[in-house]
This record gives sequence, structure tokens and C-alpha cells, in this order.
Amino acid sequence: MISNSDSNKVATITITFWVLKTVVTTVGDLVGDALSIAFGLGYLLALVVALGATAALLSGQLRIERHRPMLFWALILSTAAVGAEISDSFDRFLHFGTATGAGLFLVCLLATLAIWRVRCGRIGFYPISRREDEVFYWVSVILANCLGSVLGDLIGDKFGFGTFGNIGVNAGVLVLLAVLNGKTRICKGSLFWVAFVFTRIPL
Repeated sequence: MISNSDSNKVATITITFWVLKTVVTTVGDLVGDALSIAFGLGYLLALVVALGATAALLSGQLRIERHRPMLFWALILSTAAVGAEISDSFDRFLHFGTATGAGLFLVCLLATLAIWRVRCGRIGFYPISRREDEVFYWVSVILANCLGSVLGDLIGDKFGFGTFGNIGVNAGVLVLLAVLNGKTRICKGSLFWVAFVFTRIPL
């Protein structure tokens, strides 16, 4: 019989995880921008390409039995690219605005986490071995990366913080989360997913 630790399918949560998450998410944002602008695909076609890559990678992720780092981080990158395309599409193509987009993705993420808690008895992040937990995990990843990308545009552009101000906001939130993690009994899963949203370098 395979133990939960042996069948875990996601990365261990360490400082290295958060560094890689920040770097990979930032690269994913740049890939998203490159698809739509540098390669001239436009926002909607670039979004279709990013969604296709994410669907293919997610299909592979769901088939494996253990954590495969390269596949895991490739999927994180592709979801970040999806987030970048959705953020740009909301603001520049559909003209919904980043505030509307942020509100929509926040509600969707909170609803997903709430349903996860009701159905599985917890808001998970590590280890993830059950199929139902894994599906909720990746839905949450996609929504959190979309929310993070839209928030980055909202804070940096619409609120006028600029790139460095945006980075400062993210850093401040992460410091606060670290304090809350060490000093309070707030659900670790909730803190993890908030941190997941803000671990990026907004460019």
C-alpha cells in the first residue's frame, strides 16, 4: 500500500517552494505577455493557447501517482500565463476593468475553498494525494494565479502604486502572513492560499 507521503503529488512547502513559486509565476506572466504582444497573437488567441497548454499539463498531472517536479512547475507556469492573459483581456479587450476581474476571481476562489472545506473537511495545500483534493488544489491554483495577476494590474496601474510600490504591497502582505502563521491559530490552508496569490513580482 502506498502511504499518503509516498503518493503526495505536490511540492513540499519550504522557503525553496516560495522562491520557485515567485520566479515561475513571474516567468509565466512574461510568457503570457509574450504570446499576446511579442508573437502578435492578441489577447484571446493567446488565452486559448495558454489554456490549451494548461489543460494538457493538468491531464498529465492527474494521471501520475507521485509528485513530478518538472510537471508540477510547468503547470504552475502555464496557469500564471493564463492569469496574465485573462487580466489583459478583462481590462483591454472586454473592458470589464481589473477591479471587476479581481472581485470575480476573489469570489470564485473563496467559493472553491469553502466548498473544499465542506466536502473534504479541510482547506488543503500539502500533502495532496486524494483525487478530490487534487482537483480542488489545481482549481484553486488557477483562480489564485488569475487573481494575483489581476490584482497586480489593479494595484500597480489603477491605484498608481507602480512596479516598486506593487512589490512593496506584496512584500508587506507576505510579512503579515508570516507573522499570522507564527503567532495565531488562523487556518494554515487559508494563509497558504493568500500567500499563493501574492508571491509574484509584478512587472
